[in-house]
Amino acid sequence: MVNSMSDWKPPRFIITGEQGEGKTTLLLKILAELTSQGIRMHGIAAPGYFNEGIRSGFDVLNVHSGRTVELCSAIPTVNSIQYGRYYFRSEGLAFGKEILSQVPLPGQVDLLVIDEVGRFEIAGKVWGESIDHIMQAPRTPMIWTVRRSFVDAVTKRWPVQRQRIIEVGSENYDDFIHDVINEIRQSV
Repeated sequence: MVNSMSDWKPPRFIITGEQGEGKTTLLLKILAELTSQGIRMHGIAAPGYFNEGIRSGFDVLNVHSGRTVELCSAIPTVNSIQYGRYYFRSEGLAFGKEILSQVPLPGQVDLLVIDEVGRFEIAGKVWGESIDHIMQAPRTPMIWTVRRSFVDAVTKRWPVQRQRIIEVGSENYDDFIHDVINEIRQSV
């Protein structure tokens, strides 16, 4: 139980599931509902795209403005950096890092969104350095997507005092949205 605002610590909500199970799809549905409730958001989402039924890349989406830039593709280009099976575009990396480096102070934004936090971030790549800086500053409630196999490593690298994990397909999302909104209202 929170006794006063000085005791309140911003929670981190994690949406987890397996690769391709729908973490980002669920996140975007939740963000749409939160937006309709007047929740101010900052951060990034990384919706995937498909070619002939096969995931072939990801975009990086500014959740505040709606602007997207290609993040990575299975097809290499000049100035792309390979991590795993994807070639990351320098423009997409710069776009995402810029968004994550300009996180508004608590009171200016209600929710910080980071999709997806995984093995590259744990190793300090892609968004890893940006997350390190975010975790050192005053912050608002956060919602992250994390593949199930990386949840323990993510929570060890970036510990928080309060966290709630939701598995894709495991619970009533209306209750989850209600809990996120309640936490945001406590932070105001």
